[in-house]
Amino acid sequence: MDEVEQAKRLTRLDLFLLFLVISVQSFGGTLPFARRELIERRRILTEGEFAEMLALGQVLPGPNVINMSAAIGDRNAGWPGAAAAVAGMVVVPVLIVMALATAVGTVTGFASVQGGLLGMAAAAAGLLLGTAWRMAKPMRTSWRGIAVFAAVFAAVALLRLPLVLVLACAIPASLALHGVFRRA
Repeated sequence: MDEVEQAKRLTRLDLFLLFLVISVQSFGGTLPFARRELIERRRILTEGEFAEMLALGQVLPGPNVINMSAAIGDRNAGWPGAAAAVAGMVVVPVLIVMALATAVGTVTGFASVQGGLLGMAAAAAGLLLGTAWRMAKPMRTSWRGIAVFAAVFAAVALLRLPLVLVLACAIPASLALHGVFRRA
C-alpha cells in the first residue's frame, strides 16, 4: 500500500461520524442515503465498490447497510474501524428506541394508550397475515405445501413443540416431499 492510499484511509472517528450522519439522515430506508454519502458526496467508494460491498452485505446475516458499514470500517481501520462504523449506524436508532420505550412505558397504564397499542398490534398482525397469505400463493395450490403447512401449524400452535425442533424436522421433510433429494 502506498502513502497516498494510506493517507486516504478513514480513521475510527471518521468512520463513526460518517455512519452516524448516514444513520440520522435515513429514517426508514438507509441504502439510498448511504449510496449518496459514500459515492457522490464523499467519494469513498466507486459505483462498483459500492455494489460489491452491498452484495457482501446481502450475503451476510443482518441488515445490509450495517454489514456494509462493518466491511468499510474493516477495510479502513481493521476491526476497531468496523466496530466504530457499526456503532455510528446504531447509536442514534438505539437511543430513539430507548426513549420511545421509556415514554410508552410511562403511559401504558392509561386505558386509551392500552387501546391504541392493542389496535397497533392488531394492525401489525393483519399486515403480517396478509403478507404471509400473498407469499404463500404458490404453496396454496400444492398438496405438498399444504401438508407441510398443516404439520408445522399443528406442531407449533396446537402441540406447542419448540420451533427449532419443528423446523429441524419440517425443512428436510419439505425438501424431500418436493423432490429436492432425487437424483437427476
